[in-house]
Amino acid sequence: MPHATKSKPETRTKDEKGRDRPPTIFDPNWTWSNPSSWPLSIRFLPVGVAIIAIGLATYFPSVFGNPYGRLMVDNSCVGTFNYTFQIAAAKRHAENLATHDWEIGTAGQAILELISPQKAVFSANPFPNGKVPYNLIKMDEALLYVFENVRIWSEGETIVSNNYSVSDPASLGVSAVMIGQIWHGWAQAADEQKRYLLEKAPRHANGAISHRVEVAELWSDAVFMFPPFLAYYGVAMGDEGAVREAFRQVGLYRDVLMITDGDRKGLWRHIVGPSETADDGAWSTGNGWAAYGMARVRATLVGWEKGRDMMREEVAKLDKWMLENILGAMRTDDHESGLLRNYLADNSWFGETAGTTLLTASAYRLIMFMEPGAERDKILRWADRKRRAVVQHVDEDGVARPAVHSLKHDQREPFEGINPEGESFLLLMGAAWRDCVCAGVCTVGP
Repeated sequence: MPHATKSKPETRTKDEKGRDRPPTIFDPNWTWSNPSSWPLSIRFLPVGVAIIAIGLATYFPSVFGNPYGRLMVDNSCVGTFNYTFQIAAAKRHAENLATHDWEIGTAGQAILELISPQKAVFSANPFPNGKVPYNLIKMDEALLYVFENVRIWSEGETIVSNNYSVSDPASLGVSAVMIGQIWHGWAQAADEQKRYLLEKAPRHANGAISHRVEVAELWSDAVFMFPPFLAYYGVAMGDEGAVREAFRQVGLYRDVLMITDGDRKGLWRHIVGPSETADDGAWSTGNGWAAYGMARVRATLVGWEKGRDMMREEVAKLDKWMLENILGAMRTDDHESGLLRNYLADNSWFGETAGTTLLTASAYRLIMFMEPGAERDKILRWADRKRRAVVQHVDEDGVARPAVHSLKHDQREPFEGINPEGESFLLLMGAAWRDCVCAGVCTVGP
């Protein structure tokens, strides 16, 4: 009869007073070379690391990056859409090259519309249950981009410090409102920005909020920067006054900047003010800033259930103002490249991608607001032609050229580098066209 096998005695040790310690659950002399000797804390370490990695990849995807440049979206039409150019590469340029506040704000807006269109103001329900879309579990890629690239000015009156421009910091405002749902400091920064704009910023003679800090000066650029923020802030906080002021400011800017006669009728001057920067020309990018800013304000009013009911007249005016601007661009479309000139209705200027791209994006947004008919069809055909012209000037690395130098709008030679805001405009154009196609209004084509 075989001998019974004796179990291994429990390993016990003595404490400093000679008392037995509880038995250990593993060999105290464990080694890496013998997995069976590993303590449970070591055995389950890979599981813990994997859980942490999954959490980071979900909440902070930029930690790991996206080497293939795929657009991580859910909607079937959006997720499979063919933009016909290297939009993921353009997105990387927009993200990596933006350094100024308005460039980061524009890139954040463009990424939101491209990657999270259901949370952008152009969606069918931008304010579910009358509220800003909530971002507690997973912060959207666009918000993460802004969060990681902006240090808010915690002791100041604007979201970031800028002693030159009143309106450029406000380009970060919509992102600040959304991020502020999680990080209180951002909500406070949005509050301060709104207060500064409405209570402290210098004003033009007609009451329009100045684009400049030192002098009361109006730039067409500003319509993209601060009215969309005021409107969005107003909806988020239930502040009807801020929403109405957003619309009023657009009208005040139009009163000063819009050209009322001649070949440039319907277009906007770039800069009106007392400084040496005054610019009577119809800068194509500046008109794009104005048109797309109006589109964002309009979409915010309609996306807000309360605004949809009580601001129908304001919405109709914004539609009219956008239309006159786009028709003005169409009338001056005469460059052999198919691109719009850097300054519209001025034959001495080169065809340029940035302004063409943003005005095309604005046209697609306008098309979505219009009733079916001959005028909408005409604008749609024009927008498709301009989009194709832009795409022909986007290289395999996602760079659009020739482009204006965004800091030297009157430079006669195209910019030799990459225009950061122009790359963001490519994202806005792609998102606007895609939304139009997915809604069944526009058509897919090269």
